[in-house]
Amino acid sequence: MDSFLSKASLSIGGLAAIGAALFYGLYKEWLSLDIFSKISPDQTFILMIIFLVLVFLSLISFLVIHALKGSKVNIAKAKNHSVSVINNKL
Repeated sequence: MDSFLSKASLSIGGLAAIGAALFYGLYKEWLSLDIFSKISPDQTFILMIIFLVLVFLSLISFLVIHALKGSKVNIAKAKNHSVSVINNKL
Protein backbone atom coordinates (compact mmCIF):
# COMPACT_ATOMS: atom_id res chain seq x y z
CA MET A 1 0.00 0.00 0.00
CA ASP A 2 2.82 2.40 0.84
CA SER A 3 4.54 1.82 -2.50
CA PHE A 4 1.25 2.43 -4.33
CA LEU A 5 0.69 5.63 -2.34
CA SER A 6 4.20 6.89 -3.03
CA LYS A 7 4.01 6.05 -6.77
CA ALA A 8 0.58 7.62 -7.14
CA SER A 9 1.45 10.78 -5.23
CA LEU A 10 4.78 11.16 -7.07
CA SER A 11 3.15 10.80 -10.47
CA ILE A 12 0.27 13.15 -9.67
CA GLY A 13 1.69 15.75 -7.32
CA GLY A 14 5.45 15.36 -7.50
CA LEU A 15 7.79 15.79 -4.58
CA ALA A 16 5.42 18.14 -2.75
CA ALA A 17 2.84 15.35 -2.52
CA ILE A 18 5.48 12.95 -1.18
CA GLY A 19 6.46 15.54 1.44
CA ALA A 20 2.85 16.11 2.44
CA ALA A 21 2.19 12.37 2.71
CA LEU A 22 5.32 11.95 4.83
CA PHE A 23 4.34 14.85 7.06
CA TYR A 24 0.83 13.47 7.51
CA GLY A 25 2.13 9.97 8.22
CA LEU A 26 4.54 11.18 10.88
CA TYR A 27 2.37 13.76 12.62
CA LYS A 28 -1.16 12.35 12.47
CA GLU A 29 -1.14 11.15 16.09
CA TRP A 30 2.13 12.61 17.30
CA LEU A 31 0.68 15.74 18.91
CA SER A 32 -1.93 13.76 20.85
CA LEU A 33 0.68 12.11 23.07
CA ASP A 34 0.48 12.67 26.83
CA ILE A 35 3.88 14.34 27.03
CA PHE A 36 2.59 17.44 25.23
CA SER A 37 0.12 18.21 27.99
CA LYS A 38 3.03 18.37 30.44
CA ILE A 39 5.29 20.76 28.51
CA SER A 40 4.77 24.36 27.43
CA PRO A 41 3.65 25.38 23.93
CA ASP A 42 7.11 26.83 23.27
CA GLN A 43 8.74 23.52 24.14
CA THR A 44 6.22 21.71 21.94
CA PHE A 45 7.10 23.99 19.04
CA ILE A 46 10.84 23.49 19.54
CA LEU A 47 10.39 19.73 19.74
CA MET A 48 8.33 19.77 16.56
CA ILE A 49 11.00 21.80 14.72
CA ILE A 50 13.75 19.44 15.92
CA PHE A 51 11.73 16.46 14.74
CA LEU A 52 11.14 18.08 11.33
CA VAL A 53 14.85 18.82 10.92
CA LEU A 54 15.81 15.25 11.84
CA VAL A 55 13.28 13.82 9.39
CA PHE A 56 14.51 16.15 6.64
CA LEU A 57 18.16 15.27 7.28
CA SER A 58 17.42 11.56 7.27
CA LEU A 59 15.54 11.91 3.98
CA ILE A 60 18.43 13.80 2.42
CA SER A 61 20.91 11.20 3.67
CA PHE A 62 18.80 8.36 2.25
CA LEU A 63 18.61 10.13 -1.10
CA VAL A 64 22.39 10.65 -1.17
CA ILE A 65 23.03 7.02 -0.25
CA HIS A 66 20.59 5.87 -2.94
CA ALA A 67 22.23 8.10 -5.55
CA LEU A 68 25.72 6.91 -4.64
CA LYS A 69 24.66 3.30 -4.59
CA GLY A 70 23.00 3.46 -8.00
CA SER A 71 25.68 5.41 -9.85
CA LYS A 72 28.21 3.37 -11.77
CA VAL A 73 31.22 5.19 -13.06
CA ASN A 74 33.07 3.88 -16.07
CA ILE A 75 36.39 5.54 -16.66
CA ALA A 76 38.44 5.05 -19.80
CA LYS A 77 41.73 6.78 -20.45
CA ALA A 78 42.83 7.44 -23.97
CA LYS A 79 46.39 8.12 -24.99
CA ASN A 80 47.56 10.83 -27.36
CA HIS A 81 44.37 12.91 -26.98
CA SER A 82 42.25 10.32 -28.78
CA VAL A 83 38.69 9.27 -28.04
CA SER A 84 37.86 6.50 -25.57
CA VAL A 85 34.80 4.34 -26.09
CA ILE A 86 33.22 2.27 -23.34
CA ASN A 87 30.99 -0.49 -24.64
CA ASN A 88 28.78 -1.98 -21.93
CA LYS A 89 26.56 -4.86 -22.89
CA LEU A 90 23.53 -5.07 -20.65
